[in-house]
Amino acid sequence: MTSVPKYSAMEIERRWLVDLAAAGDLSATPFRKIEDLYIEGSRLRLRKTTGPDGLCIFKFGKKYGKSSTASEPVANLYLTEAEYEQLAKLPGAATLKRRYSMAGGALDIYERPRAGLAIFEVEFGDEEAARTYRPPHFVTREITGESSFSGVSLSEAHGRPALAPRAV
Repeated sequence: MTSVPKYSAMEIERRWLVDLAAAGDLSATPFRKIEDLYIEGSRLRLRKTTGPDGLCIFKFGKKYGKSSTASEPVANLYLTEAEYEQLAKLPGAATLKRRYSMAGGALDIYERPRAGLAIFEVEFGDEEAARTYRPPHFVTREITGESSFSGVSLSEAHGRPALAPRAV
């Protein structure tokens, strides 16, 4: 893709697998719980983020496809809880992870579908900053260009879990 679709922003990020032992004890570190639903047959993602204070943010997003290994146009629409609950009825595959803000990036530890999988990611303002970034000591292999570690691939690779009925 050579152009950025209208109303989208370029997301430039790099990602790595993590050695959790080297990351240190996270038991006292605040985190956000992120529940994603990747809508079947589309590039759409429904997200609920619950902060340490219990406050929830609801988003409906679209990723348009990679422009380069590290960049991709994305668009997000913020939702009310009622709108989120309505869209959560759509068929799709789900993930659940804890996100810790640390070392200038985000450490995601999956609870499902791949419990214990840990991925560190950093977003950048431009491709040059992404290219020259030196990651922290606790990362292992870079997975930035590996689609098998995208959220949608992780959710689909382990079947389509039955989604719990949601109250309306």
